[in-house]
Amino acid sequence: MRHQVRRNPHLVLRFIERETSPVARPGPLLVLWRWRYEAVLVVGGPAVVIIAVRTAGPAVTIVTGSLVCLLVLLWPQARREVAARFWCVVTPHRVRKACAEALIVNRRGKLPMILRTRPEPFGERLWVWCRAGTSPGDLERARDMIAAACWLAQGVRITRDPQRTSLVIVDVLRRTNRPVPSESAEAGERTLTRFRP
Repeated sequence: MRHQVRRNPHLVLRFIERETSPVARPGPLLVLWRWRYEAVLVVGGPAVVIIAVRTAGPAVTIVTGSLVCLLVLLWPQARREVAARFWCVVTPHRVRKACAEALIVNRRGKLPMILRTRPEPFGERLWVWCRAGTSPGDLERARDMIAAACWLAQGVRITRDPQRTSLVIVDVLRRTNRPVPSESAEAGERTLTRFRP
């Protein structure tokens, strides 16, 4: 006896949307820019170790590296700083992935640009530039999908900039015991003066 297969119209529509408006592949310079911190760590880490071993010797290098790691593990402030910087590197990748899955792209398949990520007491704050063809409303509609894509996030707050309609502040909420400031995007924008036209 054959079982009747029930089709989910939502999944069928998502498949059609994905096939008709695919996300554009980034060029090599854009890939290097998006993965700049990881590239510096992969190239710079071994280079620093090699230089340290050649100048100070392997024993001094191992002891110094162990002391630095121990300091980071035992000092709570250093541990929080390292964790905050880790999330500032991971979160933009996850937000881009959520935008790709939610099909927040223009007709050429370009994703919104993440200009800056900064650690905050509640999690991370990202400044996102919506390209022509995308809008802050697209990000607001995909808020739950963005929150689900950002690992260990408890929610996402989207704030439109009152002066620039294409600039959006995305707050990724990771710690509920820390209050989220109710400042407007205009107040948060003051730290973004280098992006002023």
